[in-house]
Amino acid sequence: MKKYWWLLVVLIACAGIGLGSYSLGKRAAEQSGLAEKEFNTMLNRAELEILKLEDGPIYVFGHKSPDSDTVCSAVVYAELLRQLGYEAKAAVLGKINPETAFILRTAGVEEPELLEDATGKNVVLIDHSDYLQSADGLKDANVISIIDHHAAGSVTTGNQLIYDARPMGCSATIVWLRARNYGLEIDKSMATLLLGGLLSDTKDLHNVNTAADRTAYEKLTEIAGVKDPKAFYQDIFKASISYEGMTDQEILENDIKNYESGGQTFAIGCIEAYDEAAAADLAGRMKGLMADLTVSRGADMSFAQVSVFHDDLSLNYIVPSDEKALEVLQAAFPDKGTFDGTSFILKPGVSRRQVLVPAISDVLAAHPGE
Repeated sequence: MKKYWWLLVVLIACAGIGLGSYSLGKRAAEQSGLAEKEFNTMLNRAELEILKLEDGPIYVFGHKSPDSDTVCSAVVYAELLRQLGYEAKAAVLGKINPETAFILRTAGVEEPELLEDATGKNVVLIDHSDYLQSADGLKDANVISIIDHHAAGSVTTGNQLIYDARPMGCSATIVWLRARNYGLEIDKSMATLLLGGLLSDTKDLHNVNTAADRTAYEKLTEIAGVKDPKAFYQDIFKASISYEGMTDQEILENDIKNYESGGQTFAIGCIEAYDEAAAADLAGRMKGLMADLTVSRGADMSFAQVSVFHDDLSLNYIVPSDEKALEVLQAAFPDKGTFDGTSFILKPGVSRRQVLVPAISDVLAAHPGE
């Protein structure tokens, strides 16, 4: 056994060299990974070099009749721009709803300022890209970025811009991804806002969502320190169906958007309800407002989409403004809905963004100007 002692020494020495090589290799790999991350951050930030800014701050805002995803995403994106050294302000184009107010309070963030006219201003559009849904004076504004998860709208620019439109469940996820790409940190308050916007727009991931949305949900929950995201969503949902102190017209216009197809304009107002009885009641209350809504929105027709989306409940009571609007719904959803004299009822319900708007648009595009 003694004659093999030298072999044992050699093996121990080799092991030491191996461990040292492993440590050096691991350190080199970590440094290489860090260098790659910094390189990717530099490449992503390079897009900011093309921004041509007018005098004054950058205003970041979502669509008219602002919802939680559009407001929360705008607030966070403005903060990211400030971290990058830009003067940026979040703004809203109308009164925020009770759900959004709850999320802002939870995050400890004040309501953004109201922007009445975008003329001559540097702007970033969040959650939309359509003139019909955006600020007055937008055609005379300097649009430098569009961050959205909808179909491409009507906004055009004469200059290069950052256009980031992705087929995801919400704009909040895209803002989170952009923060990562820029190498920026999301703090607890900002994470709470993005999580709230994500939960609201995806209905706690029950609506259309992607792997990116689900990962954002996990990461933002952790950063925000939300111990029970299901309970947080229930609080958001309760706030979304609270219409205390609001008139029926305010409820109808709380979350409304205009669209265009085939040379015709239509408006859809979304309303949340807790159960089918509440949905039927709200639909009946909206019926008498639809004709005036069509006129006030400058549209050819309009719809009130009263929805129940929670637990195992999924339905829409869609109130058409007139006979023509009803015919469009019946053509859009043949053999899939019933009309009770007030509402076109869909069970299960459908998403305004993913299903209802495209379906109505297809019908109008096939029968332009009729």
